[in-house]
Amino acid sequence: MSPRVTPLFAVLAFALAACTGATAPTTPSRPPVSPAPTHPAATPAATPAAKPAANASADAGNVSAPGTPDLSVEPVGAAAIRVTLVNQSAKAWRVSVAGAGAQAGGVWTLDVETGDVGPVITTTATAAGIAGDPVEQPGLEAGDPAGRVCSSTLPVCVVAKSVVLPDGGNGTLVLELVRTDTSVALEVTAATAGWASDPFVLGPWTTTEAFPWEI
Repeated sequence: MSPRVTPLFAVLAFALAACTGATAPTTPSRPPVSPAPTHPAATPAATPAAKPAANASADAGNVSAPGTPDLSVEPVGAAAIRVTLVNQSAKAWRVSVAGAGAQAGGVWTLDVETGDVGPVITTTATAAGIAGDPVEQPGLEAGDPAGRVCSSTLPVCVVAKSVVLPDGGNGTLVLELVRTDTSVALEVTAATAGWASDPFVLGPWTTTEAFPWEI
């Protein structure tokens, strides 16, 4: 008996059925991607405007004229001023405070004069137009940090620690004056002098214009 041969169409049909019955692999689905949320651009915070430095002060008055020393006045607090007197060729420097109104005729003068060893400071009080004797002020010469020297005729004092004497040929005197009574009208003048011929012999004084010391 000859072997049984399976018809070709039967083999093809069987293969087709096997392929159709197999389950195709499935790709897992991904969840939909939501777009990233958008935010409005942040507004930068406003930068506060810079404030001027407290207690800043410019010169309240510069009193100078051709042929006269330079005088400048600055406010220091409510009842004080800083006086700067400059003359590089001077050998003596003077700051004077004069009264006005009811205090007219009253003057208080502070002199700094070049000496043998160092500058010598004296003060002179004038009442009703009559000047007293000069009084030497060694505390001011030493720059006493804890005191002040006051006038006996006007409500004004000089702060000892504020005094800067002329040094090294700079011809500059600096000091602070303080009122003890703000109701009195005052004015400030300054002057310098050189040696006319011989050493320590002062020539004529050259005076600035008056500066009204107002509160």
